[in-house]
Amino acid sequence: MSTTARPRRRPGSRGGNSVIKGPTMAHVGFQGARHMHPERLPSAKRERTLSVRLFDTNEDTLESMDNQSSNVKILMVNGLNMNNVSEGIVERMQHLQKLDLSENQLIDTSLPDSFSTLDNLVELNLSNNKFTKLPPSIKKLRNLSRLSLSFNTIDSLKGLEKLKKMQVLMLDHNKFTSVFKDITHMRKLEILDCSSNNIREVGLDVRFLKNLRELNVTKNRISVLPTDVFQLNSLESLKAGQNQISKIPMFNMNPQHCHCLSEIDLSSNVLNKFPGHLLVITKKLDISSNRIKTLEWSKIKKMELQTDKDLYVEGNPLTFPPTDICECGLKSMVQFFQETQLNLKVYQGMKILVLGAPGSGKTSFVQTLVDGQSRLSEEMYEKSAGIEVSDMTFENIANKPEPPPNVTVTKANMEIHKKRLSVHGKERSEDTDDEVSSNASSSEHNKTLNLCIWDFCGNPFYLYPHYMFFEQPAIAILTFNMYTYTSDKFDEMVSSWFDWMIAKTNKLVVLLVGTHADKLKKEKMKAVCNEVKAKLQAHAEKQRQIVQKKIDEITEKPHISQTLSSQLNAYSLLLHEKFVVQSEVITTSAAKNTGYETIAASVEMLANDSRQFPHVLRPIPTFWLDVESFVEERGNTMVVPIVKFDQLKDEIGEKFGMKHLLNTILQYLHETGKVLWFSNNAALKGHVILRPAWFFDIFRAIFRHDLTEKLEIEVEDSFKTIVFEDETSGITQSKYDQMKEEFLAEGIVDRDLLKCMLSHLLPLETNGPFYEVLDLLLNNLDLGYLVSKRPRENGYNLDPEKDSMHSRKYLIPWFRNVPEPTSVQELWEPIAGNQRLAGICRFPKYMPPGLFEMLSVRAHRDKNRLKFLSHWGSGFHARHREEKLQIMFSYTRHETDNGTTLRFEFRDDHGSDPHADSVSAAAMWTILLPILMDFEELLHSYTGVLVERLMECPNCKMLSFIGEWLTPKETQGMPTRPCAECHEEIDTAFLAQPREKKRVDISQIRRRIHSAREQKSN
Repeated sequence: MSTTARPRRRPGSRGGNSVIKGPTMAHVGFQGARHMHPERLPSAKRERTLSVRLFDTNEDTLESMDNQSSNVKILMVNGLNMNNVSEGIVERMQHLQKLDLSENQLIDTSLPDSFSTLDNLVELNLSNNKFTKLPPSIKKLRNLSRLSLSFNTIDSLKGLEKLKKMQVLMLDHNKFTSVFKDITHMRKLEILDCSSNNIREVGLDVRFLKNLRELNVTKNRISVLPTDVFQLNSLESLKAGQNQISKIPMFNMNPQHCHCLSEIDLSSNVLNKFPGHLLVITKKLDISSNRIKTLEWSKIKKMELQTDKDLYVEGNPLTFPPTDICECGLKSMVQFFQETQLNLKVYQGMKILVLGAPGSGKTSFVQTLVDGQSRLSEEMYEKSAGIEVSDMTFENIANKPEPPPNVTVTKANMEIHKKRLSVHGKERSEDTDDEVSSNASSSEHNKTLNLCIWDFCGNPFYLYPHYMFFEQPAIAILTFNMYTYTSDKFDEMVSSWFDWMIAKTNKLVVLLVGTHADKLKKEKMKAVCNEVKAKLQAHAEKQRQIVQKKIDEITEKPHISQTLSSQLNAYSLLLHEKFVVQSEVITTSAAKNTGYETIAASVEMLANDSRQFPHVLRPIPTFWLDVESFVEERGNTMVVPIVKFDQLKDEIGEKFGMKHLLNTILQYLHETGKVLWFSNNAALKGHVILRPAWFFDIFRAIFRHDLTEKLEIEVEDSFKTIVFEDETSGITQSKYDQMKEEFLAEGIVDRDLLKCMLSHLLPLETNGPFYEVLDLLLNNLDLGYLVSKRPRENGYNLDPEKDSMHSRKYLIPWFRNVPEPTSVQELWEPIAGNQRLAGICRFPKYMPPGLFEMLSVRAHRDKNRLKFLSHWGSGFHARHREEKLQIMFSYTRHETDNGTTLRFEFRDDHGSDPHADSVSAAAMWTILLPILMDFEELLHSYTGVLVERLMECPNCKMLSFIGEWLTPKETQGMPTRPCAECHEEIDTAFLAQPREKKRVDISQIRRRIHSAREQKSN
């Protein structure tokens, strides 16, 4: 009950002159009162003041509250223009539960230290004041559950770790740039409003807010929403309008178990692709005022005609379905699609792979290209790691014209398009203009080209993990920063990237794009473009000369053996394979949004080149589209969206029939970026990854150039739900820090740390999904192998065969940057004079990053029977389990060029005793050959790499013999061969693997003779 306070009279007085002119209370509430004027209608119960609202805070007013302060639970002191809260208010209100100080002039120092003594306070309203940071005194209010800081200028939430009972947090209209990582401890939070701030990312930390029901991030600078937001089981309302969100990720979304939101508001963003999968998990989806041009039938056809869901799409530049249909709501759209689905035509799209050194402006380039307006990376959240996926479409693509003529500009067969495209895409030949004009009247002119754009992070750290995703057919766009370009940066910005691409496949189609054009004058820009073009031609010529020199060395020989003939064929392929490069550097500016019409015109021209891309823009059969929809839905309902090829084949065969077409359909889905199916990789072709973006996230969680920063986590109960190896939940900070340091320093990752790193991508309440992913990474992708920590010792057991059941650590060679241990030479040097088998693989131009790392993982496999003793950044040292052998593989980079030499050597390990039976060369080959064959299998996936194979003469130790393990037949038929350096006749068992029947070498014969003589003398 409440009332307006009346003037007080002295006891017994009757006249008006007896009125006490004391302070006025604006609002008083009484507990137990039955009337607004309780002094006229006394209650049988004792009345207690419950709430008070003040008109002023002078001392007289506060004194009048003294006899009520012990009972007051609610105090409203809002709208009084106060600039500080007096100690008097705090001292009198120790039992206060709710305090409203909004609409005043309070600043950072306005709350007294005694404010922290309000232990019973559960609700505090500090909105509409002048705070620039959190008042220190509120950080100790442990029972606070509702806090409003709206309409201030606060920019940080750090220091609220003790407020774990928070349920409602209002942060709107402030200056926050980051929120979620500072509130992960608020596990009871239900309502969070941080609209109208400068927040750039929601972040993965949102997954800890399990009880969140309402989330409002409207009017911020967010560009990406993580999947974790949509998977909060309690979330009912998500408002993320008026941001810079350009895409919505796909995620596990089983309709039978999915939590359904009442609304998702994504209006007034920059979405260009219809996020139709969200219709499965929400009753109301607002995507109005974005940049969506088409609504895919595959997304809407899952809706029933009588659906009660709402979809708002007004304000988008929709071309399909028609605008009048969309204005009538979702039911009309569903009906339209059901009536017109037989007439829909879909054409095959393609992938665009965007590369470039750090600082090249790739992210700004991609976002400006996709969004159609200026987008600078400083104005958006950028993950800056791994691969980012974007989608866009080109409308009204013409029929395939005859491909434009090309001209060879260097002897390296670098094909150059003759047709120049100006910066604005208007300078074309008359023939091309006539072609486009003619096609405009064609009934097929309205084709749509769907592009899946993969933005590769430019940090050199990713040159290895990204290799597996750089595949053809695709258009590669290489970006470089013209503004920061100098002649000595050409290798870093341009040529090294061509070497990287060509090593994987020299069947390339490349657009060379210069960025930051707005920062250069025209003369300077022209000079940079001409220099880059000239240097690239010179670099290509130099690479050609390296290959040509190898060819000349072979052709000048009087006799060309089978091995030389095989090498000659391989070199000739390297010399004559072609890659297409745009004739001119395409200059662009994301700040000014210039040059992108040229990019679009170039992509369209290349897509129409049937010699380069024979499948692009072909009509896709309806049956294929049905399978595509099935595969997409299947992936969205899987926790781990990876399926065995044979299993998928059976499922599709049972549902659709025609199992024999699955290979062709999967290849189409792979080429367009819908799935990942590495059909040419023996280790991976048995698996189909149904959600590529999810798989990129798995890689991003483990392979990061900024791993040190990303692993800086205050654990608390962040990983409370994870089931760790000791079958406990949760992990201590000290254990986490120990595992983190071990990984960063040694390249050895604990299984529990891997679970922490993948916790936002996998449900880890059980171990099944984690081990499924772990098996793929270790056994199919060759990322690492099992090791164990030696108990009560320093160092690791790199071959934990006996205690493998108890081992839970993995050595990841790409992270293993430790130097060669001194113990290696202590074991290796004493047997330098023993019998040995040695050779090299020399890469004169470029050794693909990660090649040695994958070889070391394969060498560690049990089939090779090697016991690893040491593993350092550029080599490993091992013993054989059965033969008395030491083995070393290592690589060194050339000082004079970009080449690398990989060396392997087997040494007999019988010590220095000359009478001991040495391990035969044939036995060494039996061990070496499977490792070399694994290496050759790895090399097979790098079709553009130049490699020389050589064997060392066991007499003079010179590399004077060709390595013939791939074509050993000719050498196997000869007992000896002369060394070109020392001219000694060398047993061919040291040069190539002997035939099965040839298992005795010269050293064995000598030992037998020596043994016979000893027996005779005895």
